[in-house]
Amino acid sequence: MASANQRIAGGVAQGLANGDYIIDPDIPQRVGANRLRHIIAIILVPVVFFISMALISFDPADPPASRAFPPRVEPTNLCGHLGSTVATLIYQSTGVAGWLGVVFLAGLAVGLFRKQRFQDLPWRTTGAVLSIIGLATLATLFLPRFIPRPVWGPGGLGGTLFADLATRYLAHTGAAITAATVLGLGLFLASDQIIIKCGVWLTSLLTRLGDHSISFIHATLSGFGVLAKDSTEEAEDLAWWQKRRKARDVFDEEDEDPSDDLSIRVRGRKQKDEVAAEEYEEYQEEEEEYEEETEEVTPPVSAIVPIKNRQTRPTRQLELDITPDPEGNYELPSLDLLLPPEQLELDEQEAEVRKRAKILEKTFANFGFKVRVVEVETGPVISQYEIELEAGLRLAKITNLADDLAIALRVPSVRIVAPIPGKNSVGVEVPNTDRQMVRLREVMEETHAKSRNMKIPIYLGKDVGGNPMAVDLATMPHLLIAGRTGTGKSVCLNSIIVSMLMTRRPDEVRMLMIDPKMVELTPYKSLPHLMHPVVTDMKKAEAILAWAVDKMEQRYTLLARAGVRHLSQYNSLGRDELLKRIRPENDEEADSIPTTMPFIVMIADEIADMMMTAGKEIEQYIIRLAQKSRAVGIHLILATQKPTVDVITGLIKSNLPARIAFQVASRTDSRVVLDECGAERLLGNGDMLFLSPGTSLTQRGQGTFVSDDEIGRVMATVGTNEPQYAKELVNLQPAATGDVSAKSPTAKDRDELYEAAVEVVIREGRGSVSLLQRALGVGYGRGARMVDYMAEDGIVGQYAGSQAREVLMTMDEWAAAQGEEPLPPDPPPRRLKINPHAEETVSEDEDEPIQGDEPSIVAEVDEDEEDSEEYAASEDGDVEEDEEYEYVYEDDEEDDEE
Repeated sequence: MASANQRIAGGVAQGLANGDYIIDPDIPQRVGANRLRHIIAIILVPVVFFISMALISFDPADPPASRAFPPRVEPTNLCGHLGSTVATLIYQSTGVAGWLGVVFLAGLAVGLFRKQRFQDLPWRTTGAVLSIIGLATLATLFLPRFIPRPVWGPGGLGGTLFADLATRYLAHTGAAITAATVLGLGLFLASDQIIIKCGVWLTSLLTRLGDHSISFIHATLSGFGVLAKDSTEEAEDLAWWQKRRKARDVFDEEDEDPSDDLSIRVRGRKQKDEVAAEEYEEYQEEEEEYEEETEEVTPPVSAIVPIKNRQTRPTRQLELDITPDPEGNYELPSLDLLLPPEQLELDEQEAEVRKRAKILEKTFANFGFKVRVVEVETGPVISQYEIELEAGLRLAKITNLADDLAIALRVPSVRIVAPIPGKNSVGVEVPNTDRQMVRLREVMEETHAKSRNMKIPIYLGKDVGGNPMAVDLATMPHLLIAGRTGTGKSVCLNSIIVSMLMTRRPDEVRMLMIDPKMVELTPYKSLPHLMHPVVTDMKKAEAILAWAVDKMEQRYTLLARAGVRHLSQYNSLGRDELLKRIRPENDEEADSIPTTMPFIVMIADEIADMMMTAGKEIEQYIIRLAQKSRAVGIHLILATQKPTVDVITGLIKSNLPARIAFQVASRTDSRVVLDECGAERLLGNGDMLFLSPGTSLTQRGQGTFVSDDEIGRVMATVGTNEPQYAKELVNLQPAATGDVSAKSPTAKDRDELYEAAVEVVIREGRGSVSLLQRALGVGYGRGARMVDYMAEDGIVGQYAGSQAREVLMTMDEWAAAQGEEPLPPDPPPRRLKINPHAEETVSEDEDEPIQGDEPSIVAEVDEDEEDSEEYAASEDGDVEEDEEYEYVYEDDEEDDEE
């Protein structure tokens, strides 16, 4: 389309290349032309109706024809003398072909009302004239001449002249072929779309007739057992595909005229029918390829039996002792379970866009800034106005006007994107007056071709331009969702879960759900995709995460032995190739090697509660999984309503590159989630900012909405009374307080000095951090963590202020808990015998020297004291290293005295 016809809107018009709204300084000059189009369209409607009624009620006996005697004075035509005259002229000149001219006039009126642009008007007029001549000639050649109304026959005077001329030189057959060619050429020139669509329809009809004929012959030859099956399946496939295309966006029309004040279009989109035909052809090709791969040798006719269920996909061997459906009849839910999209009133939205574009320019002008609105992108909730700044205007002055623009536009908030990525302009995001709800079904239908190549497709919503947002969780590979209460986090989680349920079977994707709120994820408790019941105990959640870390390491071991880098490559090898690469030592090890391993998606609705319960352990497990689990198919989806630095730590955020931020309370929370401000200005109710992995640019969109009724219908289809849980997860027990042996192997190895620390605390009879610092030479943080571990294991009591913690376990109990034999009793304390010449010595616990009259002084020395300390008395009370001393036991001293 050319750019000659532009639209008004206070300086808003539609763009040439991308279908957006571009400012045209000459728009006011075109107001008269646009009004003239409307006036002509309004006049044409009664004219068409008048001519139609005149032709219907035409009578040759009416004047001016008066083909009856005596002639009539007053016509019986419904439109009077004028109607009778017009009908007589049309019938006498073109015959029944005059009705084609009426059809052309009606089409012109409809096109003017639809604001359609008519290019190459002279050629189209010529085509209309040729069409009438061709039809009049054909009417003269084939219709009987005893029609009483036209004097010159059914084709009128024009048809009779052309028919006689063509018959004279080309005979009757040649004249008919020539007239049909002229009719077709005229229709093509007058309206090429009609000819193209008729040709496509005719070609499709002939193709289907040929296919059905071949199928019928094949069925006849094979015993009449296949025709009904093939035709029924094809009809079901086509009907299913047409249903999926019914909910397309209401903007899919290329016949709109860009010459009006404002036009709303989706840029770069093909016509709906063409896209549907292409996608259906691709769908049929994939089905044919799959059927060729799974086709077996056809048995003789006598062995053919009715087929109840059509094989959908090959059955895969599952990991973790999970057996697929023995009948292999698991079917993905139908899109009919989801609600279709809502219809949008275009006229009201157009008027609102025009009005706000004018207000924007006026508001900037009031602040002394000369700007132009050059493009507008409209979405379901947000419209982005792209403005072009004057030379020398700084961006900082524009970004500070967000609140002023919101007041001028009378909206809750305005977000300014400065600059728009990839452009030299600034975007002003303004909420629409009427919000459109984005349905999951709509997004799935529009991204069907794109999502087929994704391993775990999730449908997030639509961006500010109305384009669907569909991403692959396997490439992200983890997702963080944050936002205040009531902004759409739980709805987003539901959309993600339903997305996976609608597109992936249990043998492809397994799920683990952690729900501290105990109510958000309970509707999914009967899912066949679940590996474990929905976890509500945070102690159990810690054990689940620890299991996931161990499972990650096990999968990496299998991938390394198989010589592949990703889970998808492992699953594509096949059983024989796996055994060839791994080379198991015996049959038992070969049976333990899974042929395929499903993706594991771990979903946590609120990680803040998990961090408060066992913060350090949870953080360590999340970090390890986020760092390494991508290649082995383990993915995390974490949500929180408390986006603070103590919940979303730096290590967690750095390993979760894909993030979704709903409305937050402050700019600080927005920086924690997205590393930039903006989330505090969102509208709530699904309005979000999406940060894609590998980029620092955020994308604003409206999240998909899935109602409780839709979730209930999907669960009624895929739910089962006997979920296929993983045995090792069901039997997994969290660590119990007071039972050290109940700790999982991962939790047991918390610190390499933990067992030594326990022995020190039990021997000393007090749980003190400073004691561990002195005895083990560790820092305060490490010592405090080990004391906390002891409190969890029931070794020491709770925190008692400045006092040391009470020790609750003896050394024998500790040894029994570790599965060891009780320790032997401690040896008697050693005693220090000091040189008899020494008059005084230094006590370990006192600063004053010890005076004694005995020739020798025996001082008890605790064997836990450092060996480097020497106890020797000197005359001046100092400790001398050169003095001789010896250690004796009390029983040895008694023997000496005897």
